[in-house]
Amino acid sequence: MRQSLRVGIDLDGVIIDHRHHKCLLARERGLELEPWQANSNLMKQFVPGDVYEAIQAPLYSRLTPAAPPVEGALEYLPLLQAEVYIVSARRPETIRYAQEWLLKHRVYDIVPADRVFFCGSGAEKRGYCERLGLSVFLDDRLNFLEMLPPQTRKVLFDQDGIAARIGPAESIGVAGDWPRFAALLGAV
Repeated sequence: MRQSLRVGIDLDGVIIDHRHHKCLLARERGLELEPWQANSNLMKQFVPGDVYEAIQAPLYSRLTPAAPPVEGALEYLPLLQAEVYIVSARRPETIRYAQEWLLKHRVYDIVPADRVFFCGSGAEKRGYCERLGLSVFLDDRLNFLEMLPPQTRKVLFDQDGIAARIGPAESIGVAGDWPRFAALLGAV
């Protein structure tokens, strides 16, 4: 393992796949979404603000433990040639559901609990990148990546193929899946 490479990884949308639940919750409110429309970067374009907010509470609480892992996440996490940290923006009342998911899927066997951090906002991820000396950060939220310090290499996790729609800066890498992210790390 290259100890000099320290990688931060977001949890929701990168390790935990909420798209199915987002689509179900939208359907319960009379809206039909394709999985790509449930992408965190785009969803507000397809659902009214009040519906979007109503979906957030059950999604990040009672539904989190039932959410599947993102395809390839649990297989590739232990293969990454880096010191891995999970840094997730979650409201305090939803952290226990994320921890339950991490336990259920044995993620703490791959990323020790002392390398898992929860913060209140995407902006707070910047401080974790600086304090932990993260070389690379993988997130599915473009706006969160844009807040990170310039010395951290930013990678957009784009399993829905929406990068062309949202236009990340050239300085932000794009990984469409976990194998591509692992390959990108090998090139760092």
